[in-house]
Amino acid sequence: MAPPSTEDQTVLGYLLRTTPAAPLTSYRDGFGNRVDLFNLATPYRDLTIHTTSIVRVHRRRFQGCVESASWPTPDHLTRDSVDVVDFLDPSPLVDRSERLDEIVASLKQPTGTFLDRVNELLEVVAAELEYEQKVTNSRTPLREVLDLKRGVCQDFAHLMLGVCRGVGVPARYVSGYINHPGEIATHAWCQLWGGSAFGWFDVDPTRTQFVGDEHVVVAVGRDYSDVPPNRGLWKGRADESINVTVQVEPIDRVPPDWNEWSSWGGRGTHQSRSISRASESKKRVHVPYPVQRTRNPHLKQQQGQQQQ
Repeated sequence: MAPPSTEDQTVLGYLLRTTPAAPLTSYRDGFGNRVDLFNLATPYRDLTIHTTSIVRVHRRRFQGCVESASWPTPDHLTRDSVDVVDFLDPSPLVDRSERLDEIVASLKQPTGTFLDRVNELLEVVAAELEYEQKVTNSRTPLREVLDLKRGVCQDFAHLMLGVCRGVGVPARYVSGYINHPGEIATHAWCQLWGGSAFGWFDVDPTRTQFVGDEHVVVAVGRDYSDVPPNRGLWKGRADESINVTVQVEPIDRVPPDWNEWSSWGGRGTHQSRSISRASESKKRVHVPYPVQRTRNPHLKQQQGQQQQ
């Protein structure tokens, strides 16, 4: 849940607070994302995770850069960076299927510019899926999404990844925030590898557009399974539920009292080209009766939120 500083954004502040309180251990995963690890050893009925981030967004304008560039060959895209090979193969939620193979096979050989090809791939995804909530969940693989022909931003991003990888373009999943009216959940989009000349550039297949300053990157991976905002195990006799709230809004400058927000569960924000802040809070594991400890407790995996 901690945005990184990159060529396209600079993190000016990040806070994380848990209720009940717990000490945090931070590290980087294999994709370079920050992970905050904590353990609660005492019983609880509700767990709240509250984060606040302040981010200055200064995204490069890839659309203008690639409008005259020719479409590179797959060999050209991978020979200058061995790291991108991980984003060419199928992944746990972006699996091969007969329908995906049909979509890839229907694509014509690229003849236009890099921009033309990217727009074509975005249009293919838009034609294949209709946006609809509550028909898929955080664990729905791409093959099932293609059968349903409906889904949310997580599913659009997975299809874009499958199509790009099918034509030899390394592509990775992005979990993040978006400054858009009505958005109260995390968002998802893709980054495509343009070779050493362009690096990674962001496209939003749900909105069929290149990403602008309204998007804030939080984490990247092969698909959603690599970057869920929360993941863990719990034990006890309980029915688990999860609630997520995200607030994103522009600010002109860093408030002098911003580091006090975590103590009152305050507001969240992020920004486009000026400074902004983003927050996300979650509650889960409501226990309707006391936890009963056993000699051999069963561990249960925490629910995952779907990115809308």
